[in-house]
Amino acid sequence: MKKTIVILAVVYCAVCAPLKAEDTYGKPCSPDHIPEGVSAPGVDTIMRRVIDNAAKYQALLLGSEAEIYIKGRAEILKQNILMRLAHHLFPVNRRTKDMVFEMVIRTTYEAPNHCLHDIKAINGSAIPDRDKQQEFLFFLNAPTALDEEIVMPTGRKAFAYYVFDIMGVEEREGRAVYRIRFTPKQLSPKLITGDLYVVGGSWTIDKMDFSGRYSFADFSLAITFGQKSDYFNLPDAADLYLRYRILGNEAVSSYHADFTYKSVVWQQDEDEKRKKQRKSLDLTRYFKLSSDTVPIISDTAYWQEKRPLPLTTAEKRLYETSADPRVRDPDTSNITKYLKLTEKLTNSIRLNYKSTRVRYSGILNPFQLGYSKRNGISYKQRLRINKDLPNDRSLYFRPEIGYLFKRKELYYKAIAEWHYLPERLASVSATFGNGNQSYSSEMMKAINEQLKDSLFNFDDLNLQYFRHYYMEVTNRVELFHGFQLTTSLTYNRRIPVKRKPDKEVGDDVTELIYENYNDFTPSIGISYTPRQYYRMNGRRKEYIRSDYPTISAEMARAIPGVWNGVGDFGRIELDIHQMIPLSLLRRLSYHISGGTYTRQKSTYFADFRYFTRRNFPDSWDDQIGGVFNLLKSEWFNASDKYVQAHVMYQSPFILLQFLEKTASKHVFSERIYFSQLWTPALPNYMEIGYGLGNHIFNIAAFAGFDNFRYQSFGLKFAFELFN
Repeated sequence: MKKTIVILAVVYCAVCAPLKAEDTYGKPCSPDHIPEGVSAPGVDTIMRRVIDNAAKYQALLLGSEAEIYIKGRAEILKQNILMRLAHHLFPVNRRTKDMVFEMVIRTTYEAPNHCLHDIKAINGSAIPDRDKQQEFLFFLNAPTALDEEIVMPTGRKAFAYYVFDIMGVEEREGRAVYRIRFTPKQLSPKLITGDLYVVGGSWTIDKMDFSGRYSFADFSLAITFGQKSDYFNLPDAADLYLRYRILGNEAVSSYHADFTYKSVVWQQDEDEKRKKQRKSLDLTRYFKLSSDTVPIISDTAYWQEKRPLPLTTAEKRLYETSADPRVRDPDTSNITKYLKLTEKLTNSIRLNYKSTRVRYSGILNPFQLGYSKRNGISYKQRLRINKDLPNDRSLYFRPEIGYLFKRKELYYKAIAEWHYLPERLASVSATFGNGNQSYSSEMMKAINEQLKDSLFNFDDLNLQYFRHYYMEVTNRVELFHGFQLTTSLTYNRRIPVKRKPDKEVGDDVTELIYENYNDFTPSIGISYTPRQYYRMNGRRKEYIRSDYPTISAEMARAIPGVWNGVGDFGRIELDIHQMIPLSLLRRLSYHISGGTYTRQKSTYFADFRYFTRRNFPDSWDDQIGGVFNLLKSEWFNASDKYVQAHVMYQSPFILLQFLEKTASKHVFSERIYFSQLWTPALPNYMEIGYGLGNHIFNIAAFAGFDNFRYQSFGLKFAFELFN
């Protein structure tokens, strides 16, 4: 599910005491804009009252239920071949350049900040697809807070990001209504520009009108709020306008929404508040966004009753045009067939047939490219096949393959997985693939001796002696909520790349045994996350988040004699990681782990679970940054024990805020990375990095230090679009 942009959260506030005379501070209103007899408090005073109310009284709203009527219109103004090849860049109906549609949605809100949207009826000159149905809800998913998308001018940190000015005052029903302009202190897609209309005395918001940019669209949104006692300060109506522009393509969407409230529940006493403090971990009811089967209702009487305003002449004409069969017949020209074929090659492909779903990355999809200094350009392909079985059981098949151009290495992995007890997160999987080329513990000992030589350099050796192939069977099951047990059987086969070294490096190295190495290694692991929030999708349980860290441990023991295995050793690893939200749009992530090989009675290969090389750049949201980006592959196998720590800080305002105002215009977020490693062979290795990104790509620069001496510099790049 995509992240939703939530616009209404922080403007929920209720009546509070009028301003005292001694509270008037800040920027005064221009006397030319003040009606006769109306006093002029400072704009800072007004906004502090509004902000205080937004935080204080948002908690008073326990729940609401509303019916929302939405009328939308979508037009394609300009299009070229990109609209065919990459139409996912914005939600459009490519077969209909101009369409109008209507929806009726039942919305249920329950504190703290959970919404459920259920589409009850839909109709139009063309029926919008799922992305188009949800487009408006991305902007009006009230009243969840905007911590993940936009810094609102009514949030606690508003004065750090916005400048406020009173543009005028009008008298309405004996009260002053202040029009307050808010302007961001710097350009950023996380900040917006617009006007707040604040009712004097109650210091609540009567209307909010603002504009900004999200993804490829410039948007403007106007919201009016009710002033009736029962539905006080809840959204009454909203108008949204979006204009998408990219590489010669242009499309616009406009929406109007009216809210009809069925019920509103306000908090009455402290006892009720305390009952809400211990929240249930089951969030199932809050994650339904729309009906699985959208009811198409074409009854004109039904829609005439639901519409607050009649259709315009242009909208009626679109409805009438949709009855023309020529509009519904697809274009069968040769150029259209060619473009459809090209689209399938360059885009991600999704196919659904009955209970089977197929997802393919696209063989010529440029967004499967990545770059890192160590590997150079990388390209990957992924296929996902999911088969639903009775009782919410399922089968998955997930093959993937990738090529590293700089190292001229091909990596592949295929996973077949059966979810046999979905309510307990129970699954059994079989995996086959290849891993990083590495060297054995015998060579490790020889290398550690040579590390005493200050002139030692890995580049002087050809150490990629063994290709690694593996098969693994794994069973996972939740023993109790948040606590999972994992057992696995792994068979590793390592084949020497060359039977003799390229050069003589010393007796210890040249005396290595150039034979195949096999080991059979059972393992058992546990993972526990306290107070893990979850949802149930039928009988299928899905973890969502937790306010506590995840703690994991794994023990493995190689058993000699099984399938010609010669391995006789043990391995122990511990891991802890967590993502900590700090405030608006900021978060801190950490990842700490350590491991060691025990009872080393045979030759082995240092192949840790949590300390490993990642060959393909990942999206920022896939992992929390727990990897070394510049460390040479050889160091991951050079020691029988390790301790690592990774810390990442993310915020939309770190360094760019000190540069030119336009520097952060297209940057969604910045990141600071810090990583530290200890091994006997490399006792003090450190990496620091800085990255920035948006909805299209992420890029980061890293510097590596060995014992505080600069060692290397490199870049990491990955496409974010469509991930």
